[in-house]
Amino acid sequence: MKVKILATAAAFGLLLVAGCSTIAEPDQVGLYYDKGNSDGYHFDKCIDPGTTGDSEWNNEVVYLPTSLRTWNIAPEHGDDNKAITVATKPEPSQPSGVQVNVWVTTNFYLNTYCDADGGVVKNFWEKVGRRYGANTDEGWKAMLFATFEPVLQKTIQDIIRTYGADDLVGNVGGVREKAQQDVATEFTTELQRTVGGAFFCGPTFNRSKAECPPVELLIRDIDYTDPGIQDARNAKQKAIEQAAAAVATAQGEVDAAKKRGELYNNPAWVKLQLAQAQLEAIKACSANPNCTIIIGADGNVLLNQK
Repeated sequence: MKVKILATAAAFGLLLVAGCSTIAEPDQVGLYYDKGNSDGYHFDKCIDPGTTGDSEWNNEVVYLPTSLRTWNIAPEHGDDNKAITVATKPEPSQPSGVQVNVWVTTNFYLNTYCDADGGVVKNFWEKVGRRYGANTDEGWKAMLFATFEPVLQKTIQDIIRTYGADDLVGNVGGVREKAQQDVATEFTTELQRTVGGAFFCGPTFNRSKAECPPVELLIRDIDYTDPGIQDARNAKQKAIEQAAAAVATAQGEVDAAKKRGELYNNPAWVKLQLAQAQLEAIKACSANPNCTIIIGADGNVLLNQK
């Protein structure tokens, strides 16, 4: 009887274990850790997205995202709605530069490359992810606030202050694209140094390979921190345009006057004007029954209107 009960319990245990197999979501990778008095606590294997792994019976599986992620700094509906405020390059004879607001978006993958030893994804979890609980939505965001945000702030502060405010706000000569490239290059390098590895990769990342392309960074907009500066710039531009228009108008009048002067001093032009005036007068006299046209011996035309 005792043997039968034990056999039944063992069979039930096998069914329970089989029924608790791990299944990774299509956009998640699982890190399987053996956990127990006999096993201790150590990494065992990765569970690829959309596949079934071993049972979690007395063990632990950590799931991390394999989908493309963003970190968006935007006035509304962003991960952070506070712009990065930067003092730009000082103008000549000025002690400090004008402050601008920079709005950026980063696109990236978590580096989920995994080999027999766990690869980069295991290192990420044990060095950074576990500390913030990055396998949850709240922990993921907390991790980005603690890792992405400070590095992004510092990098933009360092790079943007080498550019002039008016050029950046007006995107003169497409200067924002150059600034964007400079920020992206510096950001990727500084981020890897700060977090201790190439844990975040660009949109072309392929998790089956160890290569980690740079994180994509886009400067979405730059504006003056002080709205009054924009108003002053607008007023200045308006004044310049109005003055330019006044100059163009005056120049046109000068040119016209010059042309009139040249014509008035030209005998042929004066003769033409007199001939045209006489022609019009003759036409008008011809249409008037009370007007008589007399051609003198010298060829001059006389008009006699009653």
